[in-house]
Amino acid sequence: MSKTCKTQGVSALALAAALAAGSTAMAQTAPGAASDPVVLDEIIVLATKRPESLFDVPVAVTAYGAEQLEAAQVRDVRDLQVVAPTLVVNSSAGSTQTIFTIRGIGTPGQNTGLEQSVGVFIDGVYRGRPGAALGDLSDVRQIEVLRGPQGTLFGRNTSGGVISVQTELPEFTPGGQVEASFGDYNHRQLRATVTGPILGDSLAGRLTATTQQRDGYVTDLGTGDTYNDRSRWSVKGQLLWDISPQATLRFIADYSETDEVCCVAIPVFYGPTANAITALGGVRRPGTAGTYGGVAGTFVDNTRYDVALNPGTQPTSDASEDQGISAQLDWNLGAVDLTVIAARRTYETLPTIDADYTSLDLLTQTSGQDITEGSLEVRLASADPDARLEWLVGAFLFDQDIFADQELRYGSQFRAYFEAITPRVPVAPGVTVPVVTRLEQATGRPVGSLVRAGVAVNDDYDYESRSAAVFGQATWNATEQLSITGGLRYSREEKSADFRIQSFDGLSQIPLVGPLAPFAPLRVVQNFPAVNPFSTDFTDDDVSGTVSAAYAVSDGVNLFARYARGYKSGGFNLSRTAAQTTPGNPVADPARVVFDPETVDAWEAGAKLRLWSGRAQVNANVFFQTLDNYQTNGFDGTAFRIINAGGLESRGLEWDYRIQLTDHIILDGGGTLQDAQFTDFPNATPTAAQIVAGRTVQDLSGETPNFVSDVQVSGGITYSVPLNGSVGLRANLNYLYRSDYMTAQDLDPLSQQDAYVLMNASIGIGSLDRVWSAEVWVRNLTDERIINIAFDTVFQAGSQSAFMEPPRTAGFTLRRSF
Repeated sequence: MSKTCKTQGVSALALAAALAAGSTAMAQTAPGAASDPVVLDEIIVLATKRPESLFDVPVAVTAYGAEQLEAAQVRDVRDLQVVAPTLVVNSSAGSTQTIFTIRGIGTPGQNTGLEQSVGVFIDGVYRGRPGAALGDLSDVRQIEVLRGPQGTLFGRNTSGGVISVQTELPEFTPGGQVEASFGDYNHRQLRATVTGPILGDSLAGRLTATTQQRDGYVTDLGTGDTYNDRSRWSVKGQLLWDISPQATLRFIADYSETDEVCCVAIPVFYGPTANAITALGGVRRPGTAGTYGGVAGTFVDNTRYDVALNPGTQPTSDASEDQGISAQLDWNLGAVDLTVIAARRTYETLPTIDADYTSLDLLTQTSGQDITEGSLEVRLASADPDARLEWLVGAFLFDQDIFADQELRYGSQFRAYFEAITPRVPVAPGVTVPVVTRLEQATGRPVGSLVRAGVAVNDDYDYESRSAAVFGQATWNATEQLSITGGLRYSREEKSADFRIQSFDGLSQIPLVGPLAPFAPLRVVQNFPAVNPFSTDFTDDDVSGTVSAAYAVSDGVNLFARYARGYKSGGFNLSRTAAQTTPGNPVADPARVVFDPETVDAWEAGAKLRLWSGRAQVNANVFFQTLDNYQTNGFDGTAFRIINAGGLESRGLEWDYRIQLTDHIILDGGGTLQDAQFTDFPNATPTAAQIVAGRTVQDLSGETPNFVSDVQVSGGITYSVPLNGSVGLRANLNYLYRSDYMTAQDLDPLSQQDAYVLMNASIGIGSLDRVWSAEVWVRNLTDERIINIAFDTVFQAGSQSAFMEPPRTAGFTLRRSF
């Protein structure tokens, strides 16, 4: 068979490392080193769970090597969207609120019970929650972004795609690197790695450590404090044991910690309730008077990263600990290769936010997660790459235990604020009192007993998830040019949860009926009625699969077509409002907290081209996807609602390329043209203006989901040239263009992010043998102001706030290898 690059050998792990190490360099010489005309080596990917040429695999996948990621200044998974335009990573109110989206498919966060539609794997280990995948990237060898459903081989929660991160292995040749970066906002980052033999030529080790500090870029007008900073460190140790010529065993242990003042949002629009904030002495940012959705208010300039909070009694923090161990065995048993990957991980976080984002002491929220995950994957694969039939079978087990606790606390000024935004009622001629005071009098309660300072609601959830799957995939190499692949996966999910919701909000416990019916308008603020403890469970199974064909027209043209079905399990809405009890009736219906699984059917066809005598690699494909029971999470200013939208369709064109334009210039990039829309979504969360107008739902059928741009294009140009016989110059410019898109799930017009171009640039010098280098860099070169996500400001009807992406930052980096 005339495969461009088929692998052989006893250890898929070691072989993949060797091939990827050579391929990710893309035959690029040291900065500016003179050479014969350069061609690009074919990239080796693990998209099919075995090392194969990217040219051969019938999957829409793009791989990014270490040098490409370094040039584009990709420091963590969030930065990947600079080079992978089909991918959108959104992280707003802390790492636990991260959303990964590919081709418009991604699950909004803000709920412990929701799982991602894009699976993240680091060294073959699945990360069950996004917060555990957002640490600083270090020692990265290659990152692969697989687009479309990948459930057959990668399993649970990959209905949108997969991000697969592969890090460097321990080496038997001693070596290491130290890297130090400094920049504005008092940025300091240090990375160091050392590797070498521990026991002759059978045991090698690798130790990597990173630390990063940076001041915040959002300034408090009242105190001068800054928010949205960086303060984190990590350490990772590895052992690689060459047991025999047929077997290797890799151990990994890692630990990371963050302790950051994050995350705060800035005001976008002040609605009517802003007057109450001012009346109570709160600080408001200036703006322009206007009307939004029939609501009069003030539009605020979101290009200024200024806020007025209350850090004295409402501290903001985002602290977490992430740690884990894993082992991977690769063993050639002659005709078959055995791979076993086992892992155990824990993730703990307890973020606290000033939930009202004002200088008043109104609302403070803490949302903790304590997650323990265990996984085991066992695979057997045919070892002969030249066989007519290549096959792979496996089994996967995953267990996850989560203890989540949430607390919402009313501040010392909340009662006064509540009285200011609710009407006053007459109690005698010419005498009025706040409506809540009148309610207290009518029910015989002491004045001040309702809506008082202290804990309003405290809840915790014990969540367990058990998943098991068996899968198989085979490729029939029918002719020298044609190969056909098919695969199936059977998955079973078992989940259970215990709900313990304690409400201390007295107002939410009063049935406003009968003699109290005149107080019925207060029902809209009875958000936390009591809930009796209850438990529920969820069981589901699914059969998903894929079929594809690849036809090698020539050594430089490979056509492919693929169908795949993806599946993401249903689960529970783990939030204080999920039970939907009513005042005076604390009995919950467990069925109300359950949401259904979502499924994706995707069709794609494309071409992989190797042109210009090996100096150009171009991959392109078209796709069409339909998603049923799309799991989405909306916020209406007081509560989160998980909804199964009826359907979502997405279609488009994707491409990526890498071109050795000259011996000194490399071009790389890609893009997507996409049309995505809800096919049936009549019960979406209303916008802030619609809520003020009395609406409880809106119909988003036919609309484009949030975070989806019709056009996304990224690119980079790297120029390297020798300055003399030992030193070279290297310069890089990367850009990302996105057309306009909505950032809020309710598609509120105020959440629109206009089209922009984001650019990162760097220039530096270094030795031609790459022993040392020094560079200066700029991120967000043109200082674009980009909305991360806009939302209805909590307990401030008609108002909007937004989390913003960082402004322009600049600095320099020094590297030394040994």
